[in-house]
Amino acid sequence: MDVCASRQRVAGLFGRAAAGYDEVGFFHQVAGRLLTLAGVRQGMRVLDVACGTGAVLVRAARRVGPTGMTVGVDLAEPMAAVAARRLQRLGKGHGAVAVMDAERLGLRDAWFDVVCCASAIYLLDDQAAAVRGWREALRQGGTLAISEFGDPDQRWGWKEELLGRFGPPLEPLGAGHLDPRQLRRLLRSAGAGTVRVQVERLDVVYADAGAWWAQQWAHGERRPLERMDARALTAYRRAASAAIEACREADGALHWRPEAIYAVASM
Repeated sequence: MDVCASRQRVAGLFGRAAAGYDEVGFFHQVAGRLLTLAGVRQGMRVLDVACGTGAVLVRAARRVGPTGMTVGVDLAEPMAAVAARRLQRLGKGHGAVAVMDAERLGLRDAWFDVVCCASAIYLLDDQAAAVRGWREALRQGGTLAISEFGDPDQRWGWKEELLGRFGPPLEPLGAGHLDPRQLRRLLRSAGAGTVRVQVERLDVVYADAGAWWAQQWAHGERRPLERMDARALTAYRRAASAAIEACREADGALHWRPEAIYAVASM
């Protein structure tokens, strides 16, 4: 695969999603939990790799306070622009954002206390090389914290079936998702000392099928939708709106409960 073309596809996809990306609630659930597990606190220097619109970055800036420093990098310029505006609203001295490839950081070595990568490692072509680069950005004894998505909510199995029926075949983006064992092995291979991996269930709530549909366009799930023609897209939405009713619970809302994997390593 042409790596440059792959990176351009990733940047383009998430650039198109940037306007609504910050409204995706589960990114914020994951961000808060990742920072807690990483032990981010006042005065720390934190790097957020593949920062998106700043779900981790802005929370980290609030935690480290005026005596700390946060830096976010993202390959998609529209994402980085939104994250920068959100940081600016916090006031001076909270951090900086740069357009940068997560696999080729151009930052000072041994400067950060914590490096985070939330829900993005699956998009990288050379995950091992990327993690080695992140390690170089950490001071001795610093913390590397990564989140991934694990097993999906089985009640939502209809989604993959319908995408297979109505959507076109898609070329892969990145090396793919990692399970808990693979994440642990990846961090060990980069020289981690202790590695803690835990798996938790998210509870993502949608008021109705319309709310779910709107969010499909606000993150990476828009990719197969963009590739459907108008007829296929209409048919997919109609079938999904019927199938999703199986996920409605006693509170009247639709619940999606995928696994979130958190890996925190001392480097």
